[in-house]
Amino acid sequence: MEFTNRKQVIGKTIRLNITPQTNVRTTQGDRIYFRIPRDKLRPAGLKRLLRIEKYNQYKIDLLAICKSKGFTLPSQGLCIRFYIPVPKSWSEKKKKLYHGTLHQSQPDIDNLVKATFDSLVREDKYVGHIGSISKQWVHFESGWIEFEIIEPILPEVPLKKPTD
Repeated sequence: MEFTNRKQVIGKTIRLNITPQTNVRTTQGDRIYFRIPRDKLRPAGLKRLLRIEKYNQYKIDLLAICKSKGFTLPSQGLCIRFYIPVPKSWSEKKKKLYHGTLHQSQPDIDNLVKATFDSLVREDKYVGHIGSISKQWVHFESGWIEFEIIEPILPEVPLKKPTD
């Protein structure tokens, strides 16, 4: 999926029913986990391999959902909202209390955005404007991602460099 300059409908909201995941940083050294049989891997190596495989599957699934909805990432004028399910270990009272509130713990918002962009485009250097990004708790089994197409509002740039 690549960026498009075709006109998007301003105000349109696209909901992707997939629980947001964070970016997994991989290195050249991680290739070894794919060469060693699973039964020979140590617990830490197996855990790392499973995390990488889960992230790769997330990227494939997210791209497939976007293609099925006909959504392409615009280069400007986009709001992104991540809805993250509350942990199952929390009490019912705490789950209801946090539903709809801002998510202010891990995963970091920049890693959620990076995972989303890695899934949808080869290079995100063409993104010139993102209106807002947020993440919220939800008291549901799974989360979702919403993209809203907006009119980009850019500040006026002075003709001369401001002096202090």
